[in-house]
Amino acid sequence: MRKHDFIETLEEKANITNEEATIVNEIIESHSIIGKNSKRAVEAEIANSLMVEPEEAVRISDIASEILATAFVNKIKHPFGTYA
Repeated sequence: MRKHDFIETLEEKANITNEEATIVNEIIESHSIIGKNSKRAVEAEIANSLMVEPEEAVRISDIASEILATAFVNKIKHPFGTYA
């Protein structure tokens, strides 16, 4: 999944602005996506950067994780082509 597509999808699913989605993307890119501590660090940074409640940061982080997981699975299923 291209960065632009991820940001656009996150913006739509999380109901946040393009600027906020870009910030979330930068946060995710700067952290490891594996591990409970990394997840908590991402959530805390989202809360601080977007000035949202921790629960909202968890929701945004979960949506971002879901988008990335779906893109990963689709890439495995269709390694040489596009997918829906």
